[in-house]
Amino acid sequence: MMNSFRHLSYERSLNPGKAVFYYRTDSSEFEPLQAEVTRFRGPKATFSDGYMASGTARAKETSDLGFSNPIMLETCYVPPLVDTLYCRFSLRIIANSLEPNICDNAEATKALKEFSDTYRNLGGYQELATRYAKNILSAEWLWKNKVARGIAVEVSTSNLKNYCIKDAQYKEWGSSWEGDELKSLEGLAVEFEEALSCPQKFLFADVAAKIKTEFCQEIFPSQLFVEKDDRGNGSASRQFMKSTMNDGRQAVSFGAYKVGAAIQKIDDWWLDEGAEYPLRVSEYGADRSRVLAMREPVTKKDFYSLLNEITNITEEMIKTRQASPNAHYVMSVLVKGGMFQKGIKKGEK
Repeated sequence: MMNSFRHLSYERSLNPGKAVFYYRTDSSEFEPLQAEVTRFRGPKATFSDGYMASGTARAKETSDLGFSNPIMLETCYVPPLVDTLYCRFSLRIIANSLEPNICDNAEATKALKEFSDTYRNLGGYQELATRYAKNILSAEWLWKNKVARGIAVEVSTSNLKNYCIKDAQYKEWGSSWEGDELKSLEGLAVEFEEALSCPQKFLFADVAAKIKTEFCQEIFPSQLFVEKDDRGNGSASRQFMKSTMNDGRQAVSFGAYKVGAAIQKIDDWWLDEGAEYPLRVSEYGADRSRVLAMREPVTKKDFYSLLNEITNITEEMIKTRQASPNAHYVMSVLVKGGMFQKGIKKGEK
């Protein structure tokens, strides 16, 4: 039955905006953190500079490797005498995982709705909501910029509630949450759960990190993909994502995709017995740091294999009265959203 559809898609439930870097002065609440272009000479260092693809050394004078290549990059540093930096984004949460956005098979739609209804009734969304809230409050979305002297994260929601975590730079995936920190985590998770599981509800959250910085500390925003044809034409080979203000000034930023990737870094179900680290939710469990797929089809733990077992997963939840790791994973992919139709590559049968 789950093999019978041709078209299946879900709209994403988590919709982050750009995360913008800025700082404050005595006369301004918002001064954009700007990038600058740096030019320098870089030594030849790649494998291909000295060797051919076969591994044979290139027949050239050794002195050729002593020449430098002109390099032009965008860089970003905290301005002198600025000791506090801010990074802020908004997040919209809508209950789009309760049923498909598009599905051309009535039986598949029914099975998917039964799965989501059972998952919701057993409190499954609470687990996902807690994990999303944990990544936001622990400043995972700052990526390399989380290495700082001090970070405080503040979240304000459209329900007029506020949450704050101090010293977020010390929070890791396996960290314990106690006292006021636990109250903030649980409170934010309750709001997230309601927005994810109630079609009549939606939630906006305003998230800001206050970062204590060192003198002229380097900052790492999102990098843009630069076409090879554009390089060497007066353009920097490394460029940052930016947000443009009304007066034309630009603030370096994180792209919405990068913010969302950090929030959805919750998949530690890919290993049967407690994975050491979570992966960004994806159909094949891609681990970019190791360039591996932890949920290859041969494991039968990839999204499409589990999608074929959706009826069995639902029956298991009904029988055990709890959501299984496979159920959490499948729902996390549906929350992520995407097009899941089973197309065939050209030339294949």
